Amino acid sequence: MTESLELLFARADELLDRTRRQMITTFTDFLTPREQMQLSRHLAGAADEWCLLGGYETAERRRMVFMPAYFAELEQADRADALQEALADCLIPLEIRGSGYRELSHRDFLGALLHLGVERDRIGDICVLSPYRAILFCDRVMADFFTQHLTRVANDAVRLSTVTLPADFDGGRQFQSVGDTVASPRADAVVAALANLSREKAQALFREGRVEIDYEPEARVDRTVEAGAVIVIRGCGKFIVRSLSDKTRKGRYRLLADRYV
Repeated sequence: MTESLELLFARADELLDRTRRQMITTFTDFLTPREQMQLSRHLAGAADEWCLLGGYETAERRRMVFMPAYFAELEQADRADALQEALADCLIPLEIRGSGYRELSHRDFLGALLHLGVERDRIGDICVLSPYRAILFCDRVMADFFTQHLTRVANDAVRLSTVTLPADFDGGRQFQSVGDTVASPRADAVVAALANLSREKAQALFREGRVEIDYEPEARVDRTVEAGAVIVIRGCGKFIVRSLSDKTRKGRYRLLADRYV
């Protein structure tokens, strides 16, 4: 176990203990998908005492929220209301709107935020909804800080304001459909298809440490890939496997996936 992982576990254990003792809601900073999976396994025995929230249903960067024991006794609707009230200042959607002078990318928005000296774990997803507008998730303290200090992104002037998002907000994420057939659901066959490479070159990516499956480095070329798996291939992109079960008449598996764009 790395030192950073030990610190992550220790901080989560401390928050959980504090919640149990003081009967208050506590939460971590924003976690990467890998950190979420690691913490979820670490705290599997207390799964009814925490949840992961990022401001919208499909958020990637989320906070682990620890809930007092009485939350488990509430009806689902009452529990959602109680959480919303407890987290009112910890998940603020902040709109960043450019002047239209130039198109702005996710990299531009993130670079401008980090340039202010802010650590990445203090902010959640940055949802770029157009070349001139993005939604950032952060807490009240950071929202006030950015509203005061963030005046430019790249070389464009920007305006910031808190907003109310629709219930069906999806982050504006876009995908490109990918389809192919593979000889088997082995990881090397799937990666070869997704990256449009030969099986041998795909296997080299595993040896070079350039493949992650479900946000964990993967070296096993013979691992079975299932629907729902998130595959990151450094240099090629990020994919989510939608289907890998139906077979063709020739016995090959139909692979359907979406590539993040």
